[in-house]
Amino acid sequence: MSERFDQLMAQHQELLARSDAQRRQMSAMSRQLERQLAGVDRAIDKIRALARSPLLIAGGLAVIALIGPRRLWRLGGRGAMFYTTASRFLRLGRRKEN
Repeated sequence: MSERFDQLMAQHQELLARSDAQRRQMSAMSRQLERQLAGVDRAIDKIRALARSPLLIAGGLAVIALIGPRRLWRLGGRGAMFYTTASRFLRLGRRKEN
């Protein structure tokens, strides 16, 4: 009986250690996700603040009318590509500093 009890206790300790490691891993993943979503929240707040400005909306419509929707989409795509590339380089630079 004592041998079985020892086996069960060892298994119990192993399960506790595994659950603790999983809990720490999930906590780290949660913090990372929270940081990423905080950036999205800031961007949404900025867009909402800009959307409240009638002058900015009229200016945006004027730009669309002058440039044309196709060229504007092309410029937007290039801008998004540039932004993504630049942010990756900045992130890579921050990693090397640490």
